[in-house]
Amino acid sequence: MQKTEAVPSPFPQKILSRTGFLIAGILLGALLMKWYDRKDESGSLAAAMLGQHLKPGPWGEVYFTPFTISAPEELLPLRRLEEDGTRWVFPHAHYSEVQRMLESTGLPTDLMADLMAPEALVQTADGMEMRPSARTLLALPAAPRKKLYQAVLQYPENRGQITFIHKDTLADRFGGEHRSEHTLMLFKQLCCEHGDYMVFSGLAVVLAQLPTYEEKRDFMRGITSQRTLTMRLRIKPGEDITSLANYWGRGIKSTDVRTIFESIAAAPAGGTLGIINVMPPLPSSQMFFYPIPDNPLNGPAPVRDCHWTSFNFFQVVPDSQMSDPAYFMKKLKEDYIPAAGDPRYGDIAFFSKPSGGVVHSAVYLADDILYTKNGATFTYPWMLETMADLLKQYSFQVEPGEKLVVSYYRQKNM
Repeated sequence: MQKTEAVPSPFPQKILSRTGFLIAGILLGALLMKWYDRKDESGSLAAAMLGQHLKPGPWGEVYFTPFTISAPEELLPLRRLEEDGTRWVFPHAHYSEVQRMLESTGLPTDLMADLMAPEALVQTADGMEMRPSARTLLALPAAPRKKLYQAVLQYPENRGQITFIHKDTLADRFGGEHRSEHTLMLFKQLCCEHGDYMVFSGLAVVLAQLPTYEEKRDFMRGITSQRTLTMRLRIKPGEDITSLANYWGRGIKSTDVRTIFESIAAAPAGGTLGIINVMPPLPSSQMFFYPIPDNPLNGPAPVRDCHWTSFNFFQVVPDSQMSDPAYFMKKLKEDYIPAAGDPRYGDIAFFSKPSGGVVHSAVYLADDILYTKNGATFTYPWMLETMADLLKQYSFQVEPGEKLVVSYYRQKNM
């Protein structure tokens, strides 16, 4: 009888085959997941390096990164600030005008009498000066305090005496090694609230009550701390930079800007460039710096406020008179026109009350970001700020229910 060989079952081979495919699939999936993880990590890293994306516009592909700066220790005149006390000036005002202003705030009778006392309200060659005592400042009720600070800020000369602190930054400003709960409590006692901001006056009061130099220094650095941002322009390889150069090349750097953009676009991977590198020499040299005192031997120091900053943006040699309202309004009429259409790089933004009084000016860069200096004193640096934050700050100077009016002006030769 013929011997029949057993036919092997196909099932083990199928099982092995499926197992192999399963293992291969797992390995392939693991490799793909690893590749995606690396891709995500790379994308996140790139995004983190570039920052947040501005809205699309003629300014190109621009990214911004928020950060915080503070005045360096060597620029903090702590002793002088403490000795000078709080001083609010009212140029060209008379005693009766200041009295009416105080009456409109709703101050209690005793505190109003303190502020009108001969040692507190002094006649000067330029008008009136108020020197409130520490006791009076600390005793002001919330509502009258806010109205008083608003009245004081109607005079631009007092901008250095009033500080706006975003509520979200309090812990960062006053939470350091040499800062105590007592310091924060004292600070808040001298503040009124306005939307997202604490509005502070009475720096000398706080400094006088801090026992150590380190506490005074850290508090002063906290007060001068400012939230700002950097901006970077991304140019892709082979990109046509004509429109970018037309936008960012306004002013004295137009040829240089075009050459720089062309060089970046010619690179194999393109590249990014800080906006500070395409700005005119004056603002690019001042960006993120707190003003250094001028040498008195060189004559009267210019008042480098927001208007000086805005009108000198494209100037090779700054015009020292640009902080004089009569002078810069004359220049505005002669050398500028209202900007038609959307604002563009270099336009001056004016923040005005509905009644027409200008409270601030800044230079438009891109999207909703402007170049600004928010006061003439050393406590305010030249920096970048969003339109939203500027509106929140300067709306403190308009009546409840009113809104600031923003208008743009452009140089005729631009």
